[in-house]
Amino acid sequence: MNTTSTPDPGIPQYHGTPPYSHPYGYPAGGEADGINPKRLWRVLRRRWITLLLMLLLAMTAAVYYLLTTERIYRAAGLVELSVRRPRILTQQAAVIEDPSSVSQSEEVFNTRLEKFKGRTVMLAALARFQTACPSAFAEASGDTGSKDADPAAVREQRLARYQSALRLTLLRRSRLIRVEFEHTDPAVAATACNAFVEAAEASAYDENRISSDAAVVWLEAQAESQRKELLTADDALLKFRQANKLDVLESQRKTVEDALLEFNKALVDVESREAMERDMLATLEGIDLNPEKVGQLPSAVPRADEIRVALEKWRAAMAERDSLLTKYTPKHPEVQGRDRIVELYRGQAMECLARAKATTRSNRDLLARQAASLKEKKTHESKLASDLESQIVEVKTRLAALERARDAADKGYRGILTRIQDARMAADENTATVKVVEKAPVPRDPVKPRPMRILALALLLGALAGVGLAVAKDRLEDHVAGPDELDGGGIPILAVVPHVRTDDRAAVATASLNQRFSQVAEAFAGLRAMLDSPQHKDHSQVVLVASSAPGEGKTVTSCNLAAAWAKKGRRVLLVDFDLRRPRLAGIFPMPPGQKGLLEALAGDRNGLSPAGLRYPVEGCPGLDVIASRPVSGASPAEVVGTAATAELVQWARANYDHVVLDAPPLGLVSDALSLAPLADCTLVMVRPEVSRKRLTWHTLQRLRESGIQSLAMVLNDMDFSKGGHGGYSPYYHYQEHYKVYAKEDGKDA
Repeated sequence: MNTTSTPDPGIPQYHGTPPYSHPYGYPAGGEADGINPKRLWRVLRRRWITLLLMLLLAMTAAVYYLLTTERIYRAAGLVELSVRRPRILTQQAAVIEDPSSVSQSEEVFNTRLEKFKGRTVMLAALARFQTACPSAFAEASGDTGSKDADPAAVREQRLARYQSALRLTLLRRSRLIRVEFEHTDPAVAATACNAFVEAAEASAYDENRISSDAAVVWLEAQAESQRKELLTADDALLKFRQANKLDVLESQRKTVEDALLEFNKALVDVESREAMERDMLATLEGIDLNPEKVGQLPSAVPRADEIRVALEKWRAAMAERDSLLTKYTPKHPEVQGRDRIVELYRGQAMECLARAKATTRSNRDLLARQAASLKEKKTHESKLASDLESQIVEVKTRLAALERARDAADKGYRGILTRIQDARMAADENTATVKVVEKAPVPRDPVKPRPMRILALALLLGALAGVGLAVAKDRLEDHVAGPDELDGGGIPILAVVPHVRTDDRAAVATASLNQRFSQVAEAFAGLRAMLDSPQHKDHSQVVLVASSAPGEGKTVTSCNLAAAWAKKGRRVLLVDFDLRRPRLAGIFPMPPGQKGLLEALAGDRNGLSPAGLRYPVEGCPGLDVIASRPVSGASPAEVVGTAATAELVQWARANYDHVVLDAPPLGLVSDALSLAPLADCTLVMVRPEVSRKRLTWHTLQRLRESGIQSLAMVLNDMDFSKGGHGGYSPYYHYQEHYKVYAKEDGKDA
């Protein structure tokens, strides 16, 4: 309940939020448009019987279903599928990391699974099953004792029933197929499941055998062809060996290689000697014959001894001549004779040197011719060796190719022979083999119905139905449950009056007078304090207490609020404007001869004084009451909106600190709309479980549209024991747990 500082006289002013835009007056975003967990909890707390009944109904239906439904047993077996790789000569095939191999295996397994679901395997399984259990499907298919029944139709009926009860599942990331069969008899379920498992294994065996027979025929033809290829390869290899004598060629190559080796040795020796002769010739060319150097002549020089003898003689002749020169002159006959001897010996030495040079030159030329002849022979032998090597390489290459062809033909022939043996047992590449991993045991526990699951589902459905029904009933009944449902409108709740377990309305209305420390008295003391607060005191002299429907506690609130103010030493006037159903006279009895308000307003007003209508309340100084009583022939609707009513309120303002007007419910009559403009504020009563949300918000909207500037609500008869209500629960628990108050000191609360 807020005030405005400078209201515009031409525009209605509101304390709180602006007027509602909802056609029924609901606050935008309020709980009237939806339901939140807190409201849901409150609804369930109020309507727990509905929830309980729906739970009991759902559980009863579940128990009935469990008792009347046939029990279904499920037998399960496992079958393994595998893919055999091709084998050659009993060796494992090379494993290549091929990403498509996994998908190919899955395709093979899925193909096998679809074959299992086919008619052929199903008929074989049904035949095995009927052999083990002849009467399993007899009664259901209608052929018991019937001679006119069509065997084909009966078989189709049984096959349909068998297929509907059988389920095949290829387990992911495995090679296993789960075989399941459901039946009311556990032994029949296990027998039917095992019949299919055995039929699947037998069909795979028959299929593999048929494929193996075809493969054997094909492999035998391939073996004959491969044998002919092997014989052809052997014959070609033999003929080639005979035509190309590789041993002879290799022997010739060996001889030529030995000859080349000898030629190389001889050529090296001749070339070495030729070099020595060239060196010797160069040495002889550089020799300077000197008798004094006879000892320095190399010993390897040809005719060295002859040259030395000639030089010795030359040196001796020169020595004799030199000896004669000491005695004679150079022209002396003896000296000249000795000179002739010296020249003779010198000539002999030169002739010996020339002969040595000629001998050395002849030896050099001879060795050069020998070296040239050896080189020519070597070149010829090298060419012969190269030709032989090329011929040998060619022969070996062709021979190796023929040998490889022969080996491949031989290996292929032996491989086919081995595969013929394997093909007699099973088909080869990408053929799925079936092996029974686990036969179905007789199941002990039924799979349908499942008691725990059905009971849990029934409990869940019952709870959902109960919650839905409770919410639907709450929405249809449209009752206010607590203060949280009044949030969002901008209208404050000034007080929450707790529930009192009593049927004495008068006792509750006078609780502020007679029960000083009761919860009701405390609540109205709080309302009085709120109205006396700085926020609301300027709008609390004349207070109109209204409601949207009867029974919401407006009279109780009017009496207690007036008494609470009076106990604070204020002068308070309580006026009963509920002229159709007056209640104040029953709470505060009128003195004998006292005139009522309706009588005064409907009668002759000449000489009427408002002071003559009031009377004091015994035991509460400062509180006066103007009560009313029904009067025949008087219409409250005609007197409430008159000037006399305004004069009465104006007189009360002038003579009292507070005036409390008890108005009739606005949802029934419009008296409150006529009285509201005369008051400073209007308190609208709301009683949980009694007040309706739509009617309450409609009442507030009508009051706002009539120009009421100050509106507030009082929540009456709130039962806190049924759960917390926002911030009001602590007060309730305080009252519950701390019942002992301090001793009275004679002062009013």
